Amino acid sequence: MFENETPVSVCVCIPTYNGAAFLREAIQSVLDQSFRDFELLIVDDGSTDATLDIARSFTDPRVSIYQNEKRLGIPGNWNRGLSLARGEYLCIFHQDDVMLPENLARKVAVLTADPTISFVHSAVEFLVEAAAPNLPPNWIDNAAEDCVFDGHTYFYKLLFSNRICAPAVVMRRSPLSRVGQFDERLGFACDYVMWMKLCAEGNVGFISQPLLLYRWHQQNASHAFRFEREVDETLLARQEALRYYADRSGEHPKIERLQYALDALADWHRRVVALDAQTDRQLVYIGEVEQMREKLWAEVQRVGKAWEEQYRYIQELEEMKNKIWEDAQRVGKSWEEQKTHIENQQRYITDLEQERTRLSVESARLSAEGEALRVELSRRLPERLGRLARRIGSRVRSRLTLSHAKE
Repeated sequence: MFENETPVSVCVCIPTYNGAAFLREAIQSVLDQSFRDFELLIVDDGSTDATLDIARSFTDPRVSIYQNEKRLGIPGNWNRGLSLARGEYLCIFHQDDVMLPENLARKVAVLTADPTISFVHSAVEFLVEAAAPNLPPNWIDNAAEDCVFDGHTYFYKLLFSNRICAPAVVMRRSPLSRVGQFDERLGFACDYVMWMKLCAEGNVGFISQPLLLYRWHQQNASHAFRFEREVDETLLARQEALRYYADRSGEHPKIERLQYALDALADWHRRVVALDAQTDRQLVYIGEVEQMREKLWAEVQRVGKAWEEQYRYIQELEEMKNKIWEDAQRVGKSWEEQKTHIENQQRYITDLEQERTRLSVESARLSAEGEALRVELSRRLPERLGRLARRIGSRVRSRLTLSHAKE
């Protein structure tokens, strides 16, 4: 299977096809690894964009570039990469993902420390782009710490739910040689069956720290794998893995019973993808509505100037409304003060009115008393004046008589 026997520690293979959008970052992330003893193979499957130009722009001697004479498809291109690989440890890395700097070092250390491990994988961190048609499925193993799983135990775990992200895997060459190539009947599940077969060949290492960035975007090849194709290929991968595992373990009776469980799981899977398909149709409809909304908005923008003027007018009205409200609040406070002053003045006026009424009554009483006194004086004054006049006259006469007598 492997053409070139000159050894290196690690071979990283990036199968490419029209991957110009993200390839440069993917290649650079491999070259930036803290672990240095590796080769990087770029195997192009007939790209029609700038993929090869980008690959050829790297001059690092560890980089080798190959072109397929005809399109091989995903599993065929992966197998071409394996046939060119020289490393003791092998990694099939995606053209749109990013290795974190310690990825190879951490995984090579696990494989070197335990020769019973057939492959090691790690947690990943998702880079989800807004244009992606759906959210990424949550299939990555969620073990809380680094561990080594028994291969047979992990086989049954994978059989009912894939827990492995392909670019996160580093495989050992010897068990891979026993398993053989990726199954080219399986366009998108070829890696899934490979991991299960490798579980029959040895144990499985897992690193809980994310060691690569898995990009989930609109052009992910796996989007075409959804729905009925996903069900059919997943069932075929499980059936093939069961047959391989039965041959390696001799557990044929148990495997036959598991086949019924796989058929039931496939039926359930078909119902799930039917619901997913309906959801996708609804999302398409929503997208069409959004496009219509954008079209209407474009029409509004075409009308343009009048709308902008109306918008400015509305803003002015809003500003005026805010100013009026501020004035109203300010006037409100002043009104409260004025109201208090008016109430105080009204109380003062009421007190004055009461005092005026009291004084009026008192004046009337005094006026009546004065009138009565006047009447009484009018009656008594002539009489008193008469008596006084008579007294005065009497005294005058007395004095005149005395005066004559002296003479």
